[in-house]
Amino acid sequence: MNLTSKFSKYLLTFLTLSMISGPIGVSAQVSKTPILRGDVPVIEETDPYVLPEDYPQDILDWYASNIDARSYVVMDGETNRVLAEQKANTRYPIASMSKVASIYLVYQAIKDGKLKMDDKIEIPQAIEDNMSFNPEMSAMGLYGGVEYTVKDLIYGVMLLSGNDATSALMWHLYGSEQEGVKAIRELLKSWGMTNFEFYTVSGIPNQYIPEDWWIEGSVAENENQMTASDVALMAQHIVRDFPEVLEVTSAESYVAQEGTEYEVVMSNPNQLLPGGAYERAEITGLKSGMTDAAGKNFVASGKENGREIYVVVMGLFDTAEMVMSTYWEVEILLDKLAEYPELYKNEGLPVNQHEKPVEEETTVDGETAQSDEIESLIKEHGIPNENRRDNPITNFMKDIFNFFK
Repeated sequence: MNLTSKFSKYLLTFLTLSMISGPIGVSAQVSKTPILRGDVPVIEETDPYVLPEDYPQDILDWYASNIDARSYVVMDGETNRVLAEQKANTRYPIASMSKVASIYLVYQAIKDGKLKMDDKIEIPQAIEDNMSFNPEMSAMGLYGGVEYTVKDLIYGVMLLSGNDATSALMWHLYGSEQEGVKAIRELLKSWGMTNFEFYTVSGIPNQYIPEDWWIEGSVAENENQMTASDVALMAQHIVRDFPEVLEVTSAESYVAQEGTEYEVVMSNPNQLLPGGAYERAEITGLKSGMTDAAGKNFVASGKENGREIYVVVMGLFDTAEMVMSTYWEVEILLDKLAEYPELYKNEGLPVNQHEKPVEEETTVDGETAQSDEIESLIKEHGIPNENRRDNPITNFMKDIFNFFK
């Protein structure tokens, strides 16, 4: 089926879906419907990608006429070569795609033996009061004082985009919203990422949660931001390190607390999966996101032509004439690239990767080792390693500071 035929097919689907409100088969779920304005401050692009001179102009022209997302990237997962992009290194709000980082840390805790899938977590009353039935956010509908398994909560995060489920997991692991955010920041830094802002574990903007949950130094207007390129890398990390997440993101449905008064029936909203309006044979996930400032967003994982692929679409905003779909954008991005199946072999394509920060060398007792420069000074002054507090260097510095007292 060519792109024109597909457009006709999906236009009919758009008109049909736009008349349907809310997901089918989901109970105890609250979904926010933002006013998708798109009035986000423009951030200067950091290290914009430069495509090779022999990159097909046909692709660029077609995307310019048909793609509505303000930012996107298509990355070959085996080489990390960028197959297509627009402002992929510009930071924008990412909304609930943030949850990928939180779920990564949950799986890491399971791997480390700190958590098990069948562990039960009692939901803090504060989460029910501020999140579970708040019409301003998506939620699983958790009740304070009720215990839910880790497995139930993971499905609630990835299928329902439950902000309540995300905070429940992260508070259990780290003690608070703020400490969970700090853990995510450290995780991203460990992957070599620097061009991001993180304020909540779920991606909900600060203004929708109590002020005493805000991380120090943040304000109401703050919300999580990343680049499309880094979101693609984040998706690659979780798929590579914890492929079991794909069992969740590719599931057609799931029932939490089955047979109890707290039962939650979940349906997978990903229209790229088998049976969806934009189904593709080997797409397996991964996560959507939507806020006023972020617009509609989606990060897709899977395979195309047998090759690992990651697609990130960010910043789609509905208009008076059209209801936008990130799934449609992913579909047409991949359909056009399918006309160039050998494109990934182009060695001139930019590569999406970061150098991981060099870990500090530590001594046996855990103290940070001296740098080469300091070691050379120590050798010059003949200072034994066991005494680094009373020496010519430190005494000289003491004299300087005492002079200014």
